Amino acid sequence: MNSMASTHSQTVNLKQYRRIGGKWQFVPVGRSKDGKPDPRFVIISGEPANSKGGTFYLDWREDGKRKQKPCGTTPREALDAWHLQSGILSGAVEQPEEPENESEIGTRTIDTAIADYLRDVKATKGAATFTAYERDLKWFRSHCKKNLVLRLDRSDAMLLFEAGRATGLNQKTINKRVIVMLQAMRAAGASVDLRKGDWPKPVEKKVEIYQPEELKQFFANCNAEERLLFQVFLCTGFRSREVSTLTWADIDWRGGKIGVNPKPGFSPKNYEERSVPVPRALIDVLKIHQKESKSQLVFPTPPHPTRPDYGGDEQNAHMLEHCKVIALRAGLNCGRCKGKFNAKKGKTKKEQIQYTCKAYPRCANWYLHKWRHTYATQLLQSGLDIRSLQIMLGHKNINTTEKYLKSLRLDDLRDKIEKSSLAAYM
Repeated sequence: MNSMASTHSQTVNLKQYRRIGGKWQFVPVGRSKDGKPDPRFVIISGEPANSKGGTFYLDWREDGKRKQKPCGTTPREALDAWHLQSGILSGAVEQPEEPENESEIGTRTIDTAIADYLRDVKATKGAATFTAYERDLKWFRSHCKKNLVLRLDRSDAMLLFEAGRATGLNQKTINKRVIVMLQAMRAAGASVDLRKGDWPKPVEKKVEIYQPEELKQFFANCNAEERLLFQVFLCTGFRSREVSTLTWADIDWRGGKIGVNPKPGFSPKNYEERSVPVPRALIDVLKIHQKESKSQLVFPTPPHPTRPDYGGDEQNAHMLEHCKVIALRAGLNCGRCKGKFNAKKGKTKKEQIQYTCKAYPRCANWYLHKWRHTYATQLLQSGLDIRSLQIMLGHKNINTTEKYLKSLRLDDLRDKIEKSSLAAYM
């Protein structure tokens, strides 16, 4: 029997839409002793059961027509909605404005939910976050054959874990994509509850850094502009977008600091501005570079030898390629990376070329975020405290910064092992 607002002249029923025996169906919410609904449990085949695992709905008649609408996935949300609707029907509460284009009960599609979620992300998050979420949800949709949000359950999340492993994604990436899916679908009313042991634990990768001898050889093979670019990466720990959007106005010449500030088309990660002190020698080189620059950007796209409309005030989108080209030039590639890439052959045709990083600038050991790892590790080795490093890196959570401590402890352990009696037996 459904719960009813017996104190009012019009009845408001509270029920739950849930999966029972492999089928989705509505079941009534139980009642407390005073006759009001108690959404902590539902009635299934005449017996009370825990209400966890479904979406609650209100059901009532108005102007001779039956109406129903979702009211949350938790008992508190359901009870609050029941009280509100009961008050509206009794005249004790003013009727709020109805939202436009409200989805019919049980017919909200996954595609609509994804579009609505991405619209909200675009309005509240940065462009990079929107792009990442859009990619993650597209991947989810390619593996999910269901059409309605309310048909989703735990099995759909487990399917994504399986699909991610089958396609060779690392566990951290898989977990992130599942989290994005859960956020989007739960916001649309889905009830997807995972069990305690469902989340596979990702393997924590060791933080990779550039060694002093590598840095010395790398910089020895740079021209002046290349050297300055990667000196900024090394001495600031900035992310690639923070370097590519860097302007002369971001530099505090007197204080010897370089800042990360919002600009048209760019917002700092976590929306947090920060300013990082750098060596005075770097500030001096930047001053010389500014005198020769015609752009407001510190590192604009270099001019093209045959295209006069190329470069200027455009952000440099080729910094990763520059890094790999210099590494090849310096003889620092590992020589083990292999693969294929499409190369232009004339104006329209392309041909697939096999490569090894012995001859091509495609070594996986050289990437931009590794400069950031090197910056953080060297500061910790110099005695900087972890809290200050968190601020300088712009990390929202200190747990993210602490991964550098683990790497540092392993280095300390290595020194102790080398000095231990074990080494004497070698």
